[in-house]
Amino acid sequence: MQIIEVNKDNVRILFDYWNEIGKNIPYFYNTTYQSFVSSLFDDTFEGMTIFQNNKVFISKEDDQVKGFIQYGIPTFHFTVAGKIAKDINIGVIRNLYYEGTRADIGKALLGLSLDFFERNNIKEIYAFYHAMGMSCNGNHGKLHEKFNYIGKLLYEEGFEIEHENIYYICDMAEKKLEYPNNSYIKVSELDDNRQKLILYDRDNNALGSAEIKYIDNLTESAEKDIIYLVWIGIDKKVKGKGMGTEFLNHIIQYCLAKGYRYLHADTALNNKTAQKFYIRNGFIDNGITRSYLTRRSI
Repeated sequence: MQIIEVNKDNVRILFDYWNEIGKNIPYFYNTTYQSFVSSLFDDTFEGMTIFQNNKVFISKEDDQVKGFIQYGIPTFHFTVAGKIAKDINIGVIRNLYYEGTRADIGKALLGLSLDFFERNNIKEIYAFYHAMGMSCNGNHGKLHEKFNYIGKLLYEEGFEIEHENIYYICDMAEKKLEYPNNSYIKVSELDDNRQKLILYDRDNNALGSAEIKYIDNLTESAEKDIIYLVWIGIDKKVKGKGMGTEFLNHIIQYCLAKGYRYLHADTALNNKTAQKFYIRNGFIDNGITRSYLTRRSI
């Protein structure tokens, strides 16, 4: 087994491996090589550089990649209240992948990161941080349940599950858009790949808001295929009156008119209300995703 540090000069070999491990993972979108490299080394989140210190290593055998890890020290963090904090001392294992039969590779790669964090006196370590995923993955950073053996390795090293979500996909072309014509939406630009949508009634009262993300802008793909529903919310005064579904139908109609086919979304595993909403509206469960956290004594 060879452990090799990866940079922009030798990253090409990792791209094929990335595409291989991403098969059947709903948020491993079809991305260009340029978008992959940019996401790996120069990634940003809402205009902020994600990592101030960024390490990437591969495990290689017989000239083939058998696993890889990305870890580092981020430039910001989210508080419990969801606010951005920059005076922080945390570490992030952004990616860790290897073959299920090769726990030795997983342990070797994970050991690199834990040694790094120990040398830098970092005690709080996040793995598969929910908001620090690759931009070419829509910033979806959690680990899919297909890789439960990686979660098991993290558990053996003292990590615990931090958050669990369910990932959903809706084939918008298959959805019937039947609803009373008593509301409308307005759309505003947030940045080059996101938009905010606000639901109004016929008296121009705001009833809800949502945000969507254009995946093709993040992956640089020529295919206009997927839009990600970042969130959707309805004013409590109209909850239970079908306005959530009406709002969603407006969003779907808007996305279809722009040439997109699939609407992706996710929600917390313990949010039963949201899960029922998505299933009722034609979304299909595409698996559980998880993030992890450990606080170590150094």
